[in-house]
Amino acid sequence: MTLRLADVLADPDLSLRLVDGEPAALKQPVRWCAVTELDDPRPFLSGGELVLTTGLGQTTAPAQRQFVQRVAERRAAGLGFGIGLTHATIPGATLEAARVARLPVLEIPYATPFIAVDRFVADRVLEEQYGRFADLLDEHDTLARALLSGRGLGALVESLHHILGAPAMVLDLYGQVLATAPASAAWPVEQILFSVRGKAPVELPMAIPVSVEDTVVAYLCCRRPRRSADVLPYAVSLVGLELARRRAELAGKRRLAGQVLEDLVRGTIGAPEAARRLSVFGIRPEDEHALIVAGCVPAQGLLTSPPLTGATTAVLDDCLLAVLEPGRPARETARQLHAHLVRYGGEVRVGIGGWYSGMNGLRWSYYEAHEAMTRGPGINDREQMSLSGLLLASEDVPLRDLARDVLRPLRDFDAAHAGSLLATLRAYLDADGSVAAVADRLIVHRNTVRYRMDQIERLTGRSLARTADRVQLWLAVAAARFDT
Repeated sequence: MTLRLADVLADPDLSLRLVDGEPAALKQPVRWCAVTELDDPRPFLSGGELVLTTGLGQTTAPAQRQFVQRVAERRAAGLGFGIGLTHATIPGATLEAARVARLPVLEIPYATPFIAVDRFVADRVLEEQYGRFADLLDEHDTLARALLSGRGLGALVESLHHILGAPAMVLDLYGQVLATAPASAAWPVEQILFSVRGKAPVELPMAIPVSVEDTVVAYLCCRRPRRSADVLPYAVSLVGLELARRRAELAGKRRLAGQVLEDLVRGTIGAPEAARRLSVFGIRPEDEHALIVAGCVPAQGLLTSPPLTGATTAVLDDCLLAVLEPGRPARETARQLHAHLVRYGGEVRVGIGGWYSGMNGLRWSYYEAHEAMTRGPGINDREQMSLSGLLLASEDVPLRDLARDVLRPLRDFDAAHAGSLLATLRAYLDADGSVAAVADRLIVHRNTVRYRMDQIERLTGRSLARTADRVQLWLAVAAARFDT
């Protein structure tokens, strides 16, 4: 219970008397005692103190008024004036100035030493703090037991709601409410997100960042707590532990699902075995599924990005896969996935595959989505799968290794001479062999393009005039794009 000025007055052993002050002023909390005879005690006051003085240096009315003004300026809880030493009674100027400043004045009799008042206040304040520490330990224990109860984040937030006497919520960076209590509480989610990003300077519920591995992943929000607000830092740490556990669990599931999908795509296991192993992730062979494949640079966001509603996520070959449940809008999920990954910075590429049933259909949708992803940044819809696309996607054909051998002379030349032979070859093949189009695209003279084409033929040992050599170079360039 907070110590009030009225509690100090009520102690019979101190024999204090309220000389001047409004009744409401007696409700002022007393944080500590400050004994002073300085003309200006302000540097040593922080607010809430009961200031005790005998008025030793206050021998004139102006000095008395100035002293009271300075004490009131620091928002002291009250002024205790000891009589019988410097002054037989409390000076009139002191009372007058205190009345103007609405500062309560207590008369301390000669028989009551300041140390008695100081000790009374200190004992009561320390008793209050000890009681609060004990309550805080109980609240910490309540929150920890709620988290470990098996109900996780929901139980934790519910317990926090009861402790604070105010609604509480955990909100992730994407506006998803992870837990809230009470369930009927309405939250201005968009406004909160704008506010924490510094874009909405309006009064909103408190939003405290929750970090995992030094990265903010969510916010613990609560309306104005009616009590026990000092439990919030511990609650934030528990929320962080739970979100770290969820992240590790999600990463593990993504690795396991990715391993099964990798075995299916590469033909290591058959359809029946794939169906059995994927069933634990909710993927049934009789349903139609579509795959979305996403890649980003850097790739650390693949394992840590939040789960997607209506999709099973997996990581395969530095790509994040989303196997959509039947009826889930593919384009909407692709946009959501792109928005998740773009927050990690760098280039994000997303490809959408078609809807097919069965394990072979899942494999086919992966090929379509992966080929679409390789077309460039942003969201790419599937195109009709080509023979070259199947060759590029197949793990049984070492096309990417062969492509690296074909293009190595060009890469080495470009690295040694800061050249642009590989870029010129790509532009030439994309332009269907048009020298003029390549010159316009690269902003160089046409003779420069022709000179570079001669160098390419000399270094690779292949002629761009021969169909067979041209197909090999096109496949090599396409495989190189597929591999990035």
